[in-house]
Amino acid sequence: MSENNKENQDDVINEEEEDSHQDEEPKEAEESTTKAKFTFKCTRCDACCLSRGPIPITFYDLELWAKNGVIANFLPYLDIYNKPDGSIDLIMKPLPPKPKEGEESKRDPFSPVPIEELLEEKCPLYNKEKKECLVYQNRPLSCRTYPLEYDGKNFTIVDVDCPGLNEEGMTKEELKEMRDTAKRMFYELTRMRITIPVLNQLITQKVMIDLMRQNMEAMSKMSDEDRAKLDEIFKKDQEVPEE
Repeated sequence: MSENNKENQDDVINEEEEDSHQDEEPKEAEESTTKAKFTFKCTRCDACCLSRGPIPITFYDLELWAKNGVIANFLPYLDIYNKPDGSIDLIMKPLPPKPKEGEESKRDPFSPVPIEELLEEKCPLYNKEKKECLVYQNRPLSCRTYPLEYDGKNFTIVDVDCPGLNEEGMTKEELKEMRDTAKRMFYELTRMRITIPVLNQLITQKVMIDLMRQNMEAMSKMSDEDRAKLDEIFKKDQEVPEE
């Protein structure tokens, strides 16, 4: 391996450990460092697009799309995902697979497909026939940093089977850009997960208050006869049937 290729490789695990080796002799650093180095070059296999599942969306993505005037292209696929751990994500939701023969009549057309059934589905904006991303210049942060992620302390690889891993040719500039993107993704996703529950609660509260106000206004405009009929209906609903 050439000296240039050695310089282009980097430690995925911890930036601090990387800095601690810079002052050591090359031979000593080579012997004392046993952790894997991170190099990546996308091979355009598109496997991540074909089975990506729900893609988390951030304010950065929304702002980018609004700035470029393409947000309408994404709106049909955006959804709120209430995660099992109680947190809420804004996601780009894959289209459900076509039902198998005989299953068409069993599925409620108005019932949403659970997220858990879409974990292996393709991105809704990936053209499988042409093998291309339809929104590549405006792709989400999560796609730009894949398969590298940052958890606030360390960098991790979320897809160890990605064929682009360990491919040579990654420059220091490309590595830095990918790391910076992973860090931004962590920051933006954290910001989104803090903000969405607050907005959700405020909007729900506002909707409920508006509905109550509308009901009160409708009641005030009802005639005495209509109000008496409505009271009679409520009384019947509250009656306990005799056994």
